Parts: sequence; structure tokens; C-alpha cells
Amino acid sequence: MDIHSFGVLAYKDSPYLAACLDSLRSQTIQSNIYITTSTPSDYIRNIAQKYNVELFVTELGKGVLHDDNFCLRQAKTKYVTLAHQDDIYLPHYAETCIAAAEKFTDTLICFTNYTEIMEGTDRPTTFMLRVKRFILNFFMPFNAHLKSKFWKRRFLSFGNPIATPTIMYNLHTLPNFQFALELADKPNTLDWFTWCDLAGMKGTFVYCKKVLLKRRIHADSLTSSGLGNDSRYQEDVAMFKRFWAPFMAKILAKIYASSYASNKDK
Repeated sequence: MDIHSFGVLAYKDSPYLAACLDSLRSQTIQSNIYITTSTPSDYIRNIAQKYNVELFVTELGKGVLHDDNFCLRQAKTKYVTLAHQDDIYLPHYAETCIAAAEKFTDTLICFTNYTEIMEGTDRPTTFMLRVKRFILNFFMPFNAHLKSKFWKRRFLSFGNPIATPTIMYNLHTLPNFQFALELADKPNTLDWFTWCDLAGMKGTFVYCKKVLLKRRIHADSLTSSGLGNDSRYQEDVAMFKRFWAPFMAKILAKIYASSYASNKDK
């Protein structure tokens, strides 16, 4: 019986969906794979048929959090990764994450290091990636995990170094986990809010320091779209205020704003 699933979040007709599925099929261990979408089309159906994976369809127009929660609910395994349709998972992703998570009886999430792809070119490092890796290595210099609620929250008080597509969720320790729909008005920081909520739970965050994902950056991605209208900066300030005085929150948000500049799709 499979222990892990990839739930692929398909939205509209992404030209990268097949490449994502190829990377999931190329894993060193077998995982269950399925696709969920709120925008069914012949394109998505044909790809699901070609790769012989189940396709689950939910209502259109309910928002990204509804779509994510729907994808989570289709998983029948202990672990699940919500795979973003544009990204590439390196062959040892599932094997490495499962092995790391299984070292603890209370793993909540396991997440990994990653690089980026922009305009077909690999970007092994950017200013933003260096900032995130600094936070990760500062708080987990030797043991790549955090168990204490205090240290999990401290870890997140300097920003959100966790790349959402890299996360493997443990549904045994998170049996009722869902993204809070009231966070829909915070599209740029909803993941950060969610990890802070998980940090308040008893359980372990596990980090795999190997690069196991290539994350695609393009004009339609949420990260890129939030850069042109100041929305990300304002949400970051509000998030930092959960941990810091207002003046410090603005300083940290400015630093983050500088790091986001590398994600502007040129």
C-alpha cells in the first residue's frame, strides 16, 4: 500500500502540467498520483488519461483555498504533497521526505530546499533564496527539525522560508487539517499564517536540506502577481506585527520586499 500521494493542483491549461507529471512518475519510489481541478477541460482530461491518473473536479470560482482543501481531501495515504502544476519534483523528493518524516512519531510537515526556473533557465540561487536559506540554517544548523512551539514560532518570525510546493503533510498527525477560508483576503501571506498556526501545535517540523524541487517563476504565478501592486508588502507588514513592534515589522518587510525583486518576471 502506498504511503504517500501527490495531489496535482491543475488550473486552466498549463503548458507545464505534463512535465510536472513526468517528474512525479520519475520518483525513486512509487507514490499515488491524482489530479484535482476547478477548471476541467479536454486538455486536462487527456493528460490525466495519458498518465493513467484519477481526475477529481470541484466547483469553479470557490478560490485557491477551496481548491487546495479539495485536493487534500482526496488523499488516502499517510502523507500527501500538493504538487503545483508548473513545478518539477526531483527524483528523490518522495523517498527523502518520507525517510526524514518517519524518524519522528509526531511529524506535522516535512519541507525541502529548492531552486527556481525562470524563462526555461535554472536559477540555483537568488537574493530571496539566500535569505530563506539563511533563516533555515540559522534555526536548524545541525538537527534539521524543530519540535518546540516556541522555536517554531521564532523560526517563522523572521519571514516565511518554507516553500509551499515542497511541503509533505502528515495526515495522521493533521487528520482534520484544512486551509482557513477566511485567509482568502491575504493571498500573499496565507501560507505563512497557516504555518504559524501549525507551529502552535504539538509536533515536529522537518526540513530536508537537499534541493528536491525546481519552482517555476512566471508572470501568472501568485508570487509574481503580488509584486506590482504593493499588496505583498502590506501583508508582510501585518504578518511581522504578529511578532515584532511596528517599526521593526516595517524594517523586516522592506528587507523582504528587496528579496522579492528577483521574482519579477521580465
